[in-house]
Amino acid sequence: MKRRLVRVVIDANACVGSGMCAGSYPDAFQVQADGHALFIGKIIDEAIAKDAAELCPVSAISLVYEDD
Repeated sequence: MKRRLVRVVIDANACVGSGMCAGSYPDAFQVQADGHALFIGKIIDEAIAKDAAELCPVSAISLVYEDD
């Protein structure tokens, strides 16, 4: 049974605002005025979310699945 990704969470305490997520996926992520990333995607694309999480140099992006 395949798990369904339901949320993308960015830990504001860990985020250093590198912009890797927003630079790679501007339709899904944005760097806010305070320097922290924000997930803005209207639809959660699992491939994009996984790639952004892997790109994050401080592992601030977490993926939450339906059964987590």
